[in-house]
Amino acid sequence: MLIALLIIARTAHIGASILLAGTFIFELVTLGPARRPASGDLHEVEQRLLRLAGWSLIAALLSALLWFWLEVANMRGLPLVRVFSTTAWQTVLFETEFGRVWQFRIALIAVAFVLVALGFAQAQLRRALVVAFSLVSVALLASLAWTSHAAAARAQPLDLLGDALHLCAAGAWIGGLLPLAIFLTRADASFSLGERAVPVIRRFSTLSLSCVGVLIVSGISNSWLLVGSIHALFTTRYGWLLLGKLALFGV
Repeated sequence: MLIALLIIARTAHIGASILLAGTFIFELVTLGPARRPASGDLHEVEQRLLRLAGWSLIAALLSALLWFWLEVANMRGLPLVRVFSTTAWQTVLFETEFGRVWQFRIALIAVAFVLVALGFAQAQLRRALVVAFSLVSVALLASLAWTSHAAAARAQPLDLLGDALHLCAAGAWIGGLLPLAIFLTRADASFSLGERAVPVIRRFSTLSLSCVGVLIVSGISNSWLLVGSIHALFTTRYGWLLLGKLALFGV
């Protein structure tokens, strides 16, 4: 039961981080060139994306707290109700790699909350903050590599970098799908945005193709690190999972 809850919490946290990064990458790379000339409809899209980022941040924070709680219980072999009644949580927080990475990620989430609040409060600074939004959200997503299978396998720095690139590519592509849908929904009802829809779609398509290439290369690299041989690819549960992912990419 505990392992199942851990998987759910971790998956929710990764999903929230991917959506957050995808939202700001979409706004910076895909939507950015479409900002001229400015329009009220475009401003509304930007506000919707900022609200989406805010909800993603809330989900990332709550799932991070839940993940930490469950991880302490799992590492120390404690019932959930006793996690914070002992010093076990302090040991995990300050003396383990997971705890140190978790602290770094919480700090990034706090910075992101401040930036989102500034974006809502200071509309004139909104576009100037997009680069900062993107950097923080990408750092938040990439840092997940240090809590991944590659980190658990004591991988080399280049292997962890490959895992980080894998996550960032997923964020830019998969995380950008909902922001793209938000833009297209508004563009369908707005003549000024409708004229910009085709260039936006083209930029997103180019970005997506690049991300798929990165995902394939980094995925193969990470898979080889974890599986270790062609034989294991066909005889282990993780190998079968990797083959399933490759099949989905093929579709």
